[in-house]
This record gives sequence, structure tokens and C-alpha cells, in this order.
Amino acid sequence: MTALEQHQDFALNQYAKGLLKPFKGKGELLRYRDELDVECRRMWQEAADFANRYNRTVVQAGLWLKAHNNSGGRVRAVQWRDKAQTQMGRRLLEAVLQYGDVSIGMKRQLVEIETERAIFNAKIAAATRQVDRLNRLLNDLDEIEAMI
Repeated sequence: MTALEQHQDFALNQYAKGLLKPFKGKGELLRYRDELDVECRRMWQEAADFANRYNRTVVQAGLWLKAHNNSGGRVRAVQWRDKAQTQMGRRLLEAVLQYGDVSIGMKRQLVEIETERAIFNAKIAAATRQVDRLNRLLNDLDEIEAMI
């Protein structure tokens, strides 16, 4: 099952306000923010599960996947690592695909895994940015209400 097929109950599907419809009040903003925050907490574990699911495959090419959080953020992104865990980044995958001594079948698997990883990381980025934006908006609304 690919990342696009998984978790179709994502908060944006359940409560599609966000960019689609205007909010009618602070309560709807809070509800949407809370649903996204729950989704972010669920994705924290999903990142580790994603890495664990594919590491048996990618280790055969000298790579490793790791849920990584270097900024104290809400969710960990999944990153490519070398087996020694000393280097990180997609350039490691690119090097294996260009110069590695791996079969065409393995290269295809790695490309499929990279596609799923990129989609998952984009979902993380979208959800966390939206929660941050909503938190800033809610703080602004509190400041405005305090002016009365």
C-alpha cells in the first residue's frame, strides 16, 4: 500500500475547512487545529514505522532510513542515511542509483520507496505548517480580544 492509499481518514478529509471554506469563528479554528495536531502526533510514530518497514530492503543497497527530528518539531521526517549513520540526505540515494552495484529491480524499489518517502514528508510539512499558522492566528485573535 502506498502513502497515497494509506490513512484516508486524515484530518483534512474529515474536516475540510482549511483552504477550502472560510471559518466562521474561533471554535472552528480550534477544532481544525486540534485535529491536525492529533494527526501530527500519529505521524510521529508513522515515521518510525515507515523507516522500519523498508530498512530490510534498503540496507541491501548500503542505505538506511531514519525518522529524524533536528529542530524539535512536531513530527519527524524520514531521511536517508548511510549504514554507518554518519551521513544523511537524498544524495546518498542518488549515488546508489547512479554508481551503486545494485540490480535494476533494486533501483526500481528504491525509487518507489523514495517516492513514498517524499510524499510522506510533504504531508508532514503541510500539516505542521498549518498547525503553526493556526496557532499564530489564534494568538492574534486572543490579542485582538484583549484590546476590548
